[in-house]
Amino acid sequence: MVLLRTNRMSHLIFRGTDRAFVLGLFLIFAASFPIELRAANQATLKIQDSTIHVEFSSEPTEELRPLLLGWIARSARAVAIYYGQFPVKFLEIRVNLKEGRRITSGQTLGWNGPLIKISAGLASTASTFSDDWEMTHEMTHLAFPGVASSHHWIEEGSATYVEPVARARAGDLTPEKVWGDMLKGMRNGLPQSGDRGLDFTPTWGRTYWGGALFCLMADIEIHRRTKNLKGLDDALRAILKAGGNITRDWDLDRALDTGDRATGVNVLREMYDEWKASPVMVDLNELWKNLGVIRDGRAIRFDDSAPMASIRRAITAPNRTP
Repeated sequence: MVLLRTNRMSHLIFRGTDRAFVLGLFLIFAASFPIELRAANQATLKIQDSTIHVEFSSEPTEELRPLLLGWIARSARAVAIYYGQFPVKFLEIRVNLKEGRRITSGQTLGWNGPLIKISAGLASTASTFSDDWEMTHEMTHLAFPGVASSHHWIEEGSATYVEPVARARAGDLTPEKVWGDMLKGMRNGLPQSGDRGLDFTPTWGRTYWGGALFCLMADIEIHRRTKNLKGLDDALRAILKAGGNITRDWDLDRALDTGDRATGVNVLREMYDEWKASPVMVDLNELWKNLGVIRDGRAIRFDDSAPMASIRRAITAPNRTP
């Protein structure tokens, strides 16, 4: 097994504003992510007892390769921290390198082995990858079983919700960034005129953000009922531990019941019964007030005297050990 060569990294460490980021990538590689360079356009990463095989559509440049591999390693670490393990034993990632500096077109499949397809720009910089959410979002999909199409909102919603929380726990996002983005985004999940429940309103807003709002409210309620001893992560970890990853098809009832047994409270079942067929309106202004999330101009600040401030802190509390 061959680690990235130090001289290759040394060439990158002195590239101005990218210096600290690339040095961080090197430390991650050296400490936690052995990388085997199998061919000019392939590499294999190890995280815990899982293997990630990466194939690029063309050979990356000497400068781009460590940024790409660091992006994948950092995303895998965040997901492993949130779930207590990396979701699958083997993952194939196919990265389509194209013009530009954007990351786009993420897709996760599981019917013939776990596979993530994603595109990255050849002109991408360190900041492109450090700001990216798509790879973590796609890896989060690995940790939930396939369910009926009417429940697609729980697949996309859980990935939308877990992604920033996982990155915060890994130290890659600040709590202010996480809660600020939720404050901005969760309103997209509120029911509109004519909407029904989540099982019957497959719009973009209700699928991604409506599902994320369900997860947020479930997380808060689990924390509240268990006096901050359990959270949604405990439910999702139990589903994964029971074999509910992307390679398996489950009935949603099985997943909800598995999660509820792990937390000791029937939050997921009760909420699903309420949200599945009827539009549930959440007073977001009151929610942010109770959590102590305050927008101050363009900045976010916290009120730690708010009634649910301890729940807010618990949800994004750092845990940097995968």
